[in-house]
Amino acid sequence: MARVTTGGHRAAFDPLKHSQPLGGALAFLGLARCIPMLHGAQGCSAFAKALLTRHFREPIPLQSSAINDVSAVLGSSESLLGALDTINERQRPDIIGVLTTGLTEVTEEDMFGVLGASKYAPGSRGPLVVAVSTPDFHGGLSDGWSAALRGIVAAVPATGVTVPGRAAVLVGPTLTAVDIDEIADLVRAFGLDPVVVPDLSGSLDGHLAANWSPVTTGGTTLDALLGLAGCEVVVAVGSAAATAAGELAVKAGAPLIAHDHLSGLAVTDLLVTDLIRHTGATAPEAVRRWRRRLADGLMDSHFVLGGAKVALALEPDQLVAVGSLFYDVGAEIVTAVSPTNADVLRQAPWEEVVVGDFVDLAERAAAAGAELVVASSHGADAAAEAGAAHLTMGFPVYDRMGAQLRATSGYRGSLHLLVDAANRLLEHRESHRPSRHPAAAAPTGAAAAERLEQDEHLEELAC
Repeated sequence: MARVTTGGHRAAFDPLKHSQPLGGALAFLGLARCIPMLHGAQGCSAFAKALLTRHFREPIPLQSSAINDVSAVLGSSESLLGALDTINERQRPDIIGVLTTGLTEVTEEDMFGVLGASKYAPGSRGPLVVAVSTPDFHGGLSDGWSAALRGIVAAVPATGVTVPGRAAVLVGPTLTAVDIDEIADLVRAFGLDPVVVPDLSGSLDGHLAANWSPVTTGGTTLDALLGLAGCEVVVAVGSAAATAAGELAVKAGAPLIAHDHLSGLAVTDLLVTDLIRHTGATAPEAVRRWRRRLADGLMDSHFVLGGAKVALALEPDQLVAVGSLFYDVGAEIVTAVSPTNADVLRQAPWEEVVVGDFVDLAERAAAAGAELVVASSHGADAAAEAGAAHLTMGFPVYDRMGAQLRATSGYRGSLHLLVDAANRLLEHRESHRPSRHPAAAAPTGAAAAERLEQDEHLEELAC
């Protein structure tokens, strides 16, 4: 059990934290034919859209109610409803996610009351409008994702009918597209039909769509969402999805299988055991084979990562997931920095987690002699200051390709993460190793002539 402390600075100089509206928007981007809309000033959505576009390298359908100084004072209900009308008439989405910002939260505008008295009230014809409170002056990306997921689950009607084999799989914000595919395949291997919510593996996986679309192309469809309460089991991966998954399990009258993360052998074994107990099926050979590969990979990577000093700066779920896997293989977690406080941080197997920023990461990593820094692209300076290797992970990643195609979960994803980390550390150690033969630098003058004569002699011997 780790203790959670705060950094030594009263202000964030190099922030690690992202806002709740950004996290909420990211969750809605995992729904098919959806447009998230930030209810606030135009700049609120512009910054979020820039980060999302750089990370995913895809066009991001994100809109704004574009509140100005006048509507902020006199009331923004007309801006809200006008923006919804424009989106509905021009883009024709199936789902619109409405997220508050600091501006609308501070003015205490009753967004839910305005929507409830309009043509966008729950149960009305037209697109499904899901409103979520996400103040950007409180919490962070994971909190916004969790709030949006709870709003989505609240919009799911209770059917009273269970569809045999249907499994609702609710996931957290730190899983990549390949992670989601891996988890869905694992659930599918036991004869279940997984419905992933939100499903970024279908919408922001880097696929090339046939035509440009103003709404998301891929993800959890509206029909699948409306039938979610008919599931026979609910699976939650990530603490940010746990609350929503519990509420869905109550609504569906279904058992809940919840795990904070799936990075590592033991935690993936627990999910497999839960699925075996629920379905009565045995683990398929393909699952067993990847388990054996991970077991072997843990032993192999131990010779590289064992004893290595690792510094982490990630979202809470991912921080615990990645750190636990490295801890299992024998690495020393010398510092772990989270942007926000969360209960899952206390489940970390090392001593301390710091709620802070990249300044805390840089100072602590350098002081502890970290060899490997695991953080987003924003952590490059901290890694350079510590003289450590930088394994780019988290959000945003804009200086590496294929962020959504890197796996970290399940047997296969855990193995890939270990290999990536071990190779990155090996490359760093090799590049910083002093030359074994300093005199073997490119010779000049008489030394060059002597070297040439030796080479010619060796060639004659070889012939």
